[in-house]
Amino acid sequence: MKLLAAYVRPERAADVVRALYTAGVHGLTAYGVHGMSGEASTALHGIQPFEPANLPETVKIEVICEDDATDAVLRTIAEAAKTGYPGDGLIMVQNVEKMRRIRELPH
Repeated sequence: MKLLAAYVRPERAADVVRALYTAGVHGLTAYGVHGMSGEASTALHGIQPFEPANLPETVKIEVICEDDATDAVLRTIAEAAKTGYPGDGLIMVQNVEKMRRIRELPH
């Protein structure tokens, strides 16, 4: 299994979630985060003093999927999030060694 963590523009997040749902992905987690990539730090350098409050807001969307579905889910996210301009975001893919539902674990 894989964990895909996508960082997307806030204005594209609803489109990404809608595209994932349409593609059959019905389980995900999404939340607002602050940070900057190399592109963002270059754009902000010299314009704003570095303060955590000045970091751009983005949306992190996490999806767990089977190994054979990873490429399709990755493409779905990229197609829905892409504007063609710097700052479109990124997607990280990590191996999930083990996952268990809490309700299914013994007391």
